[in-house]
Amino acid sequence: MLDLYRGVAAREVWTAFAWDEIQNRYRRSTLGLAWLGLSYLLFVFGIALFFGGFSDLGDGAFVVHVAFGFAVYSLLLAMITDGAAVFSRTAGWVKSSTLPYSTYVFQSLARIAFPFCIQMVIAVLICPFFGWRPGLEALMCVPALLLIVLLCIPAKYSLGLLVARHRDIGHFIQAVSRLFFFTTPVLWVYEETIGPRRLAADLNPMTPFIELFRDPLLGNASTLSQWLSAFGWVMLSWATFLVIAGMLRRRLPFWV
Repeated sequence: MLDLYRGVAAREVWTAFAWDEIQNRYRRSTLGLAWLGLSYLLFVFGIALFFGGFSDLGDGAFVVHVAFGFAVYSLLLAMITDGAAVFSRTAGWVKSSTLPYSTYVFQSLARIAFPFCIQMVIAVLICPFFGWRPGLEALMCVPALLLIVLLCIPAKYSLGLLVARHRDIGHFIQAVSRLFFFTTPVLWVYEETIGPRRLAADLNPMTPFIELFRDPLLGNASTLSQWLSAFGWVMLSWATFLVIAGMLRRRLPFWV
């Protein structure tokens, strides 16, 4: 926990690292950071065009459903896949600097949050053209987003340590992460499904967080079971982190 506190205190360091990494990724590109928004728009409209007819929602409502759902899904998926490589990617710094290890976790968190913010701005700008009229209940997406952050910090730290020690776990996460797209209610509506698909969504840890974030934006009230499920995953994430960090953190420089 002291490492996390020191990492938060070094916020100027990890925000600078994150911004430099974002700039390097799109350096010498004509459109630059605009690709973050363009790729998001192309995906949302493509999915709405080809999959909208499979939902009972109207075309406009389905676009809004996908726009907000895909933004938060991309955030969660990036937290998982990037968390697996958070220390192996920064091996040079881990070995040679005295920065707290959580610095690299927060750097990854900030870098992933940037595209999410751009996607949400675009969603808020385009969704009114499809009939979206947010009410005061939309503000409930804020505590849902805070829960996502509380979930991802220990999860990224734990995954980073595990993958640094056992590299096969990283390959397993990459393989399994592809299945999340089909078992997460982004392309389809949770309430419209029954049977194996709904069971898969219920077992998917992403589902309650996506629903908690998206439902208020769509004007729907979140359920108690969604909040309890999300809190359960957050508590499990922190408990796992305390165990794994206590066992593996000291030997991290020898493994990366």
